[in-house]
Amino acid sequence: MLETDMDLPLLHRAATAYYLDDLRQAEVAERLGISRPTVSKLLTEARRIGMVRFEVLDPSAVDVRSLAGQVRDVLGVREVRVAPGDQHERDFKGLGELLGEELRALDLGSGEALLLSSGKTVHAVCDSPGLPDLSGVVVAPTVGGQQESDPWFQTNELVRRFADRTGATPRFMFAPALPSASLWDSLQADPSYREITDLWDRARVAVTGVGAPYRSRSSLTSVVPRGDSSLARAEGDICLHFLDSAGREVGFPGADRLVRPSLEQLRRIPHLVTVAAGAEKAPSILAASRAGLVSTLVTDAATAEAVLAAAL
Repeated sequence: MLETDMDLPLLHRAATAYYLDDLRQAEVAERLGISRPTVSKLLTEARRIGMVRFEVLDPSAVDVRSLAGQVRDVLGVREVRVAPGDQHERDFKGLGELLGEELRALDLGSGEALLLSSGKTVHAVCDSPGLPDLSGVVVAPTVGGQQESDPWFQTNELVRRFADRTGATPRFMFAPALPSASLWDSLQADPSYREITDLWDRARVAVTGVGAPYRSRSSLTSVVPRGDSSLARAEGDICLHFLDSAGREVGFPGADRLVRPSLEQLRRIPHLVTVAAGAEKAPSILAASRAGLVSTLVTDAATAEAVLAAAL
């Protein structure tokens, strides 16, 4: 047993942030809400008790390549990339690195379009240092979100951050996710709105998150009704398309005016790259793959194992 009076989980978080995530001590202090001298003491103690040697290095015996192959076969998708461990503990840094590998492999050229959805995981990875240079590539949102208060649903801001990191050319959409009937009619004739919908038709890649089952959602865009009985059977959503366990769309009042690509438009995109982490999203990932809305899944080992268990 380790002999220390310090908080072991805090020791591990500090050591992981410093040694694996390459943060400076001041950045570790900011992440953990503690002072820089405390960070120094934690790192010293972590080395003294052997935590850095044993815990910070990947202790998992899981073969992520084998795990990725199993999940790929279960989902019937083109590619699965799996980061080790539980990426919530690393602020999804491993997912950002794998997304970067996927985008490099796609070798997007100047003028090609990449679409970006909203969501917490996309928000976390959209300015990852692992993302490639995408100079000349046009990046645009898949859903409206101008009125949202939560940063992960503000799609224009996500596009701006992604473009700042990659050098891509941003295109913004000045529309709420659910416009009024009169605004919906006006948008159909608006040139700036049509520019975005034209990108939906010719995009080569879409990077999307997948929402958790509706019944357990703690975070939801403001335009989706809470407690709506019609959505009770929704296992997840992609780009505001809510899906049941078989991958069939679940409608709700006002859904016909949602600013989003249609399912047909999404399915025509050659590369649908879904980034998702969290065991609670296992049924959501299964539903999205059954709907034909995933070609590549970027996830972590904990979520991949949950997907395999949920598929049994």
